[in-house]
Amino acid sequence: MKFGLIFTALVFCCSAVFSQHAKWKTLEIEADTLMAHEDYEAALVHYNQSIEASGLKDEKSYFSLYKRSICFYSLSQFENALQDIDRFIKLQPDMAQAKLLRAYIGRDLQNNEVQLSALGELLILDPKNIDLLKWRATAFVESGQYAEARRDIVVAKRIHNDPELETYHGMSFYYQEQPDSAILYFDKAIALDNTYITSYLYAGSLSLDQEAYDLALSYLNKGLQLDQHNLTLQFYKGIALVEKTNTIEGCRCLRKAFAGGVDDAGGYLKEFCYSAGE
Repeated sequence: MKFGLIFTALVFCCSAVFSQHAKWKTLEIEADTLMAHEDYEAALVHYNQSIEASGLKDEKSYFSLYKRSICFYSLSQFENALQDIDRFIKLQPDMAQAKLLRAYIGRDLQNNEVQLSALGELLILDPKNIDLLKWRATAFVESGQYAEARRDIVVAKRIHNDPELETYHGMSFYYQEQPDSAILYFDKAIALDNTYITSYLYAGSLSLDQEAYDLALSYLNKGLQLDQHNLTLQFYKGIALVEKTNTIEGCRCLRKAFAGGVDDAGGYLKEFCYSAGE
């Protein structure tokens, strides 16, 4: 009798465990289907239930955390996404895709510490990945770590140089207020590809900062030949022209930029154009 009771209890426990396992997996599959259809809010509900049912006691259930993080990220709930991906990485530290998601989350949170740490781990796994090197270089520039940015840029340029890298190199000096070095790299970018418009933007902006208005107009006009509707180029050109007292043409550029949504043009319009009857 006693053996029979114990056997019955064991069967009951095994059935309960199997049932619990089946429940969390079924919920996860339902969540996966909803996420595949981009119904992230509904998918979240099912991932929550799946995680609660599994208790994350089964290694296979860990991936519900990763997928729930994707849902949070897709819904712009970045803090929740970060919490989940950090938990998942502790449980599955070798999954590069999770670290890539963490880098995206850090970028969208404007949290350079998170972004840079994730990119650093990815670059340990793939040190010659030029896209990751470019990404980390821009993150270094944004966080004011210019020397670190240049180290990544130099490594990337040895693999394959392009105008984007030369422009990043110039930007690292631009934000460090070293205009001579910055303009050198902007010119190198233009020499590599004279259709890369970002180089003209930065070179024109730098020239404006240095009050070199003729040089600024040279860069800005070349940029506008590539894209005559670029509002930032129009704005910078307007500044250069009104500073050179070419008020009529300058105000025309400033009005075009302001009408297109460049709010900073309003101050220049008030200072140079309204008083001049433009």
